[in-house]
Amino acid sequence: MAKEMIDELNNKGEKIGVVDKDIAHEKGLWHMSVHVWLVNDDNKILLQHRCAEKKLFPNTWDCSFAGHISAGETPIQAVLREGKEEIGIDVDLERLSLLFTNREMIKYKDINSNEFVYIFLLKQNFGLDEMIFQKEEVSGAKYVSINDFYDMIDRNELLPHKVEYSVLKEYLRK
Repeated sequence: MAKEMIDELNNKGEKIGVVDKDIAHEKGLWHMSVHVWLVNDDNKILLQHRCAEKKLFPNTWDCSFAGHISAGETPIQAVLREGKEEIGIDVDLERLSLLFTNREMIKYKDINSNEFVYIFLLKQNFGLDEMIFQKEEVSGAKYVSINDFYDMIDRNELLPHKVEYSVLKEYLRK
């Protein structure tokens, strides 16, 4: 399997080099990722179910799609690539909004994920039958109401992005 090269950052978010993603996770090096929350016209949020083979939080519900920003890639380029790769959709950039950037530190087994996460909201309609899931990443997806989403957060049924959820709740209330 080819190495996934990502930009290494210092703790201020400044690029200081390029590193293999596995090494970044092993050593806890700072890097960047994107999280995209897709909300349709029925005000339902698309959640993806991470496949059982994922190293980080397998079999867990998570944002609509996400991924590391590859070395030299912009956050927008990563959103376009990940949308196509993970769930087979074409993102309409006019319907995409950057909500905020979060510094997130997650420890899971032997993985130390220290990321500057660009969190996006995508207001676009896709049917589940239109999506093509990347089997190495996604085992399924479902739309949930905002209230059901809040309940899932309260029951710890989602990947633990605690700061992200608290800010996201404010945006979804609007």
